[in-house]
Amino acid sequence: MIADFHGGCVRNTANTDGEITFQVVGQRMRIVTSLLPELMVAKSDETDIAVVVDVLRATSVMTTAFASGVKQIFTCCRVSEAVSLANQIENNDQENQRPLLCGERSCKPISGFDHGNSPSEYTSDRIRGQTLIMTTTNGTKAIEAASAAKRLIAASFLNLPRVVEVLHGAGTVHLVCSGTDGRVTAEDVLLAGAIIDACTVEYQVVLEDDESRMAQSFWSSCLPVSERSPWISLKNGNEKQLSQLLAKSFGHTLGGANLRRLGFEQDLQRCAQIGTQSAIGERSQQNPTAFGLLASK
Repeated sequence: MIADFHGGCVRNTANTDGEITFQVVGQRMRIVTSLLPELMVAKSDETDIAVVVDVLRATSVMTTAFASGVKQIFTCCRVSEAVSLANQIENNDQENQRPLLCGERSCKPISGFDHGNSPSEYTSDRIRGQTLIMTTTNGTKAIEAASAAKRLIAASFLNLPRVVEVLHGAGTVHLVCSGTDGRVTAEDVLLAGAIIDACTVEYQVVLEDDESRMAQSFWSSCLPVSERSPWISLKNGNEKQLSQLLAKSFGHTLGGANLRRLGFEQDLQRCAQIGTQSAIGERSQQNPTAFGLLASK
């Protein structure tokens, strides 16, 4: 199902001027942001929802996979852990159905794995009804770092409107950027800023740290619009134009440069399509960590 800024997947109402708005909750939402998983110290206590961000490409792949009908996604930090888990699940499955091994190291597909880390590989004909086991250089480590949160979801630009809807009514939201090889990367900061921008427009929000304010400012400066915020411009029907600007911005980020160097430039376009999916992966179990499709309301 496609997310729709003018109705449909995104729950909204219209005021007397015809402007689309979300219902404002009574309590204030508290937002904190970690620009790297390693910077989460002293910020992870009492988190209601952790939102893990790895735009290029782990959380974009997770969004695409759930939209294509995957049954479940397990996430692992190490290749050996992923292979061991696949063997265990296959041995315990009554039909001996082996999960698909997916992921990358240094942007490249892992030898012996079924799929790499490009959204283009996760089509319905390949993965519908399957269980995936994913390990990536950065994203799956961020998922592990955010494990203390009460709830954990995977966000991308593809499912941005649905993520904003899911955050409705949340107390403390922790945005966790994955980064690239221990370094802050702009594409993750952009999505954190986009989520903050949207929540600031739609809900009563308190930004708890400078990282959140920096992310919001960076998002607004990279996507200049005539409206007072890019989120409002998106709701006014400009998602295609802003997606094009976003893809160009990716070309200048650390993660984007790595992908371009290895011939994955088309993934910058794929991961920049704002609001084209409504699927969200939510953690369904720990030890081992697994994600299921978050049900629509």
